[in-house]
Amino acid sequence: MIKRKKLANIIVTLSVLSTTIFTVGTAFAEEAKNAVPNQLPQYPNVYNNYLQPVATAIDYYSGMLYLINYDNDKLIIIDPKSLSGWPGNVPLQHTLVLPEGNKFYVTSDNTKEHPSYIIALKVNSIDWDNKSAAITVESVMAADAPDNPSELPHVEAINDRQPIPNWLVGRGTQIHGPTILPYSDYIYFTEFTSDRVRVVNHKTNELVSGVDPIVIPGYTEQTHGVNFNRSGSVGLGTGYFFDNNIIDIYKPNRETGELRAVGQIMLGNEKQYAALTHFTYWIDERYAVTASMQFDKTSLTPSGTKKIIPPSVWLLDTQEATAKKIVSQAKGVNGHGVFRSPSDISVVNGKLYIAEEDSLDNTFADDGYVSVFDLSDRNHPKFIKRLGPNHGFPPGYSVAHTIAPTADNRFLLVASWVSGYVVKIDTATDTVVKVWGPEDGLVKPHGIYASGGLR
Repeated sequence: MIKRKKLANIIVTLSVLSTTIFTVGTAFAEEAKNAVPNQLPQYPNVYNNYLQPVATAIDYYSGMLYLINYDNDKLIIIDPKSLSGWPGNVPLQHTLVLPEGNKFYVTSDNTKEHPSYIIALKVNSIDWDNKSAAITVESVMAADAPDNPSELPHVEAINDRQPIPNWLVGRGTQIHGPTILPYSDYIYFTEFTSDRVRVVNHKTNELVSGVDPIVIPGYTEQTHGVNFNRSGSVGLGTGYFFDNNIIDIYKPNRETGELRAVGQIMLGNEKQYAALTHFTYWIDERYAVTASMQFDKTSLTPSGTKKIIPPSVWLLDTQEATAKKIVSQAKGVNGHGVFRSPSDISVVNGKLYIAEEDSLDNTFADDGYVSVFDLSDRNHPKFIKRLGPNHGFPPGYSVAHTIAPTADNRFLLVASWVSGYVVKIDTATDTVVKVWGPEDGLVKPHGIYASGGLR
């Protein structure tokens, strides 16, 4: 079922809290305070109880778990099937790591033999120099029954400008969209293949009884993550499917983990709209940005719709429940706009970063880019540059999918699940300063998550 467009453009009044800083530990704050300007705090190579410079990811092909130290560029590869209590040979999907780096979560897809899982892993120690980590399986939470089919709407191509790729409409239950609700015990995952938002208490490693799953008709369908502002007062849900042009607005309850739907924002109007959004990123407590991926009409497009607005970036006002297009489609790789379908998006140090895939048009994975814009004026971003194959990225790089900013906003980690790379971008210079790839053992890295982020 597609989210109901008639609910869009509802004007809502949200009690948005004043901007707050998401703190991740007194010791880290003091260390950062006393650090030399423009010099990152130095961390030991062994795990401690404060913010860890660690990012987690899985590999679609090999089933490995990746731990990346984004401070000293170390990589650890773990075979989860070697861990006692691991549920078996299951297809992995996403990760989430807590700021302290002492626990992370891995999700899996449904199979004929296995339900989809949310797996909690305790990190007892990390020795980056010896490329080893002591990890314990704390909880294996079954999210459904084996062999559950996808509940996505049936869709067909009706022109040669918008094909329907199998990777988006395929197999059964998939658990995506990991997020942390600030100042609470709760983390969230979404089944974009259905209408369920999953709620986990990260203190008890249990699906929250009486709250999970959250199902709100007309809202939670095709959601790829509910992303919260820094105060945890408002959440935004995406519309991750064809012709879904709605961003949902939620009010979270930090004591119970419940979500209350309070409004919706349409990208465009009934006559022409943008659709298929992968991610939202908050600029401050009121404004956020999102990006649309769809090129043209499909069988799901209403007959009264004249046009699908091609890939673009939108500024969301969550108090007024309005959206404004601020970046349009570029006609070529040198154009000052969005060239490929944008998936993830981030705002760091006054700049807008867009991960551009080549995954939804008539050819697949020819290339992939990260475009950079000056966001000094949020209503009128100014193009700075585009990183891509042979232009900062390795030759053969394709499908820039996920962006994970580090907690200090110094770096961005960009993962490609197709070409097998994770690149580290220095946000001060917008240059690539580290590449992990096939030579390091990566095959299809996906679901990257940097500690200290909400996602």
